[in-house]
Parts: sequence; C-alpha cells; structure tokens
Amino acid sequence: MASLIAKKKGNQLYYYVVESARVEGQPRIVHQAYLGTADKVAALVKDRTSPVPLSASARDFGLPGALWLAAEQTGLFGLLETLWPAPRSGPSPARYLLLAAIHRICQPGPKTEVADWYRRTILHSVWGIPPERFTSQAFWDAFEKILPEHLDPLATGDDDPLDHAQLRVLDLWKRKQRVSRRLLAYDTTNFYTYIASHNTRNELAQRGHNKQGRHNLRQVGLSYVLDGENGMSLCHHVYRGNVADAEEFSTSLARMLGMLDRCQIAREEVTLVLDKGSAALANTVELEEAGVGWIAALPWNQAPVAFRGRAVEQLPLLSSAQPGVRAAAEKLLVHGQQYLCVLKYSASFAGEQLHSLTTSLGKVLQALRRFSMELNKPQARWKEDPIRRKIQRWLARQFLEELIRYQLEFREGRWRLQFEFDTTAWQRLVDHRLGRTVLVTNRMDWSAEQVAMGYSGQQEIEKVFRGLKDGDWLGWGPMYHWTDRKIRIHAFYCMLGISLLQYLHKQAQSAWNGISTEQLLEELRQIQQFALLYPPQGEKGPNRVATVLSKQTLTQQALAKTLGLDQLHITQRG
Repeated sequence: MASLIAKKKGNQLYYYVVESARVEGQPRIVHQAYLGTADKVAALVKDRTSPVPLSASARDFGLPGALWLAAEQTGLFGLLETLWPAPRSGPSPARYLLLAAIHRICQPGPKTEVADWYRRTILHSVWGIPPERFTSQAFWDAFEKILPEHLDPLATGDDDPLDHAQLRVLDLWKRKQRVSRRLLAYDTTNFYTYIASHNTRNELAQRGHNKQGRHNLRQVGLSYVLDGENGMSLCHHVYRGNVADAEEFSTSLARMLGMLDRCQIAREEVTLVLDKGSAALANTVELEEAGVGWIAALPWNQAPVAFRGRAVEQLPLLSSAQPGVRAAAEKLLVHGQQYLCVLKYSASFAGEQLHSLTTSLGKVLQALRRFSMELNKPQARWKEDPIRRKIQRWLARQFLEELIRYQLEFREGRWRLQFEFDTTAWQRLVDHRLGRTVLVTNRMDWSAEQVAMGYSGQQEIEKVFRGLKDGDWLGWGPMYHWTDRKIRIHAFYCMLGISLLQYLHKQAQSAWNGISTEQLLEELRQIQQFALLYPPQGEKGPNRVATVLSKQTLTQQALAKTLGLDQLHITQRG
C-alpha cells in the first residue's frame, strides 16, 4: 500500500511516495518515489486536476494588433476621425478606411472577404464591433461619405476631401517629427486593372505602356512622394493611365510645392530625389524655378562619355555606411547649365545586373538556337517581317541587342538564321557599364558621398513599389473598384498602410537591428492568440474563457515588447 512520508533535510521537508511490505516478517520500504517540496506537490495536484478545454480558436494577433497600435500611437486614427466623424450608430468612415488599409497588408482581397477575416483577428475583440458591420455594401456607403457623388472625382486642391486629408496627414507627420526636411523621394508607376473596355464612366483607367507588361489592360498611374529618411508617405496623385511620366512631373511638382508651403517647410531646405525618367531638360528648368534642391539619375546616353567611362580603380571608396560603393564628383555642363555630376559604382548593383543579364542571355541564346533549327525544316514557311519581330522581342531586354549579333538571309527557298555572342562588347560592358549610375544635382557644395547617400532614398521608394506590386508589403491589386472615386480612395488607404508599415519598421529596428520589412511582416504574422473555452467551475454558471499567445521566438518576444503587443494581450486578457 502506498503512503506519503516527509523527510527533513536541513530546514526543508521533502516528500516521497513509498510502498511498504513485510520482508522476513519485518515491515520494510520496498519502493519510494521522490516528489519534492510541498509547493511542488501542490503544483502536481493542480496540474492533474486542471480541466481540459472544451474548444480552442486562433486569432491573428501580431500583425493587425501592431498596425492598430501604430495608428493609435501616431495619432493617425484620431486625425481621420476628425476628418470623417462617426455617425450616430455604427463605425465611422475613418474606421472603414483604416480597416481597409490593415486588410490590404494582412490579407489582400475584395471587401466581401473583410468581415470573415476581421472576425478571426484581435481587432474584433479590441473594437467590439460586430463583423456584420463590415460588408461590401457598408464599405461602399462609407466611401461615398468620404468622396460624395456631387463632387468632381478628378478634382484637386483645397476643395477636394482627399487632397485636404493628405495635407492634414503631412502636417501630422511633421508634428511627430517624421519628416526629415532634407530628402524627399519622388517616383511614378502604374497598375493594371480589370476594368472593362466598354466602361465609359471611368476616366482614370486608360491604356498605356504598363510597367508590369500588361499592355492589353487599362491602367492607372500613381505618382508618390515619401520621406527619404523615415519612409513615411507624404503625398500621392492618381492620374490617367495614358499620361507619360514626364508629363505627370509638372502636376506632381506643383502639388509637392503647395504642400511644402502650406506646412511651412522651406523649399531651399528640401532635396527632391528623382529617377532618370524625371531628369529631362524641361523638368530641370522647372526645378530650378521652384527653388528646391534635387538629385536625379542622368540617362546613360546623356552623361558625358569621358566622365562615365572612368576606370573603377580611379573612383574613391566611400565610407563603411555605403559598403562596396565608389564615387567621384565633378562639375560638368548638363542641359546647358553647370551641375555637380557624380559617377557612382556599386559592387552589389553590378552583381545583380550581371546575374540578371547572364540569365537572360542563356534563355535568349537557347531560344535563337531552337528557332534557327525550326527555320531549317523543309516545311518552314516563315516570312522575313515576323522573323525579325520575334527576334527583336527576345533582344528587347537591356544590353542584349549589343551583345548578340544575328544574320538573316534567304537561301534555297528558306530563311536561314545565324547568330553569335560578341565577347568584345561583353568585356566593354563589364568594364565600363555594369554597376554604374551617373547622378546630377544642383547641390554644388555637396560631396560625392553625400549625393550618393541622398540618392539611396530613391531605392526606398522602389522597394515600396515592388512591395505594392508583388504584394510582399501591401497588396495594391487586384483592385476591384471600377469608379474614379473608389480608385482614388483605394490609393489613399494603400498609402496610409505604407506609412503605418514604415512606422512599425522604424520601431522594430530598435528591437531587432537590421530586420527587413519582409522579415518583420513574417514574424508578426506568426504571433497568434488562442482563446480557450473551459467548462464552468461549479454546476452552474457560464463557460470560462482564457487567452494565451503562441510560443514566440526571441525575435518575436523583442518585437512584442517594443511594439506594445504584450500590453495589448494583457489588456484583452483582463
């Protein structure tokens, strides 16, 4: 028979389970098991008597929770509520905007899916609003209050609610010291849509040169300005898809200058960072008249040959803040005026170009070989123009046309194709072209390193565009709106989402140095909250609910503490 005994060792009692039996007529302990101190015994008893949960449900906690906290901490949600106050009952238009932005980051999709997704997130518990409030029709009605039907959907200026909201948001970032006043990065892109060709009620979606290669679809253009240091979205403009980037620049520049003046940011303190598509002569003239500083990448064919062809070894290495980068500056005549030109060489950029180029070369050379063999077949009935068009499509990618030479001649009733790889052109490309960028600026007193560092702000805006198009940051598409008003509102809440992401990323850097935006999103997505349903303690009463977070890695623990997720969990649990 088993019994519990205590043994005193020093000043502490230790408990054992023992079994006794008679051995040769005398009572003896034949087996004993160590249990520990009284506290350990009590814990063992508690564990054995703990109830088994009746059910468990998971909620998305980390990412939607962090985005909601960011909207509160920055004052962004409060600002939106002042612009579009809540009605007597139901959520405010501002809440619909914020939810649309968070949904586009967490799980991009149509508004018909928002209610089900919202039900499975911590937002449902925090806000306490029934999911049935967030139907597709409810979003449509809320967006009608943001940009009413009686207003011109393509109007701009102080009378436009979205332009006014952008100005208020920019003022907010300025008060929160999220505008560096030094570097503002500008760029343009376009997004294809699925708006039908016969839809004449839409003016924004037009056919043009699509940067994703979907030339058969209607598209909308987007010009975008972000802070080059903090990454916050400062202003944007949605324009017709058939407007060229160079034409849009004048409109965007006027909008940028207006917002700087209204927010009392001195023009001479600001440096705009532009891509090579904006470095046209007419644009540089406008920039000079505007009185702002600027840095742009000069198109390669416009750069002075002697300057751009310098040997890499002649370019001084920059500081460790820009690893693998060399640069040299010289004052040169560009567009009929003297500017500071900087030749920048990046080893990592050269490696990326080399990898992309060799991959394309391999594919095109194999395609040409197969096509040549096809033309040699007796049944081949190709004509010259289709052959040349096909080859030109293959050689359309950068540098391929100067590296691959081909000959097409008609013999014995058929077309014959021969081609070769130009090794001399390849060596010239490696020695004098790959990894190089020619920058031009009106900041005549800046060093080569300052200009090269300033232009890195352009890389940030390119990351944003890649994140929008690939869906790695925020899924711009597929865009299910088909009216001009809703497309503009779609762009507005997407840019709000980008600002929230950039704010989170800045905070996360202090918790885990070097973490990328993609890593941050992945780590936060893995933080889940589980709601466990237990039976009542007595015979009567309601079921009990307990919440626990998923097991976290060291990175996730640091992020949860820095971003306030730990406190949010405690608040909800309480």
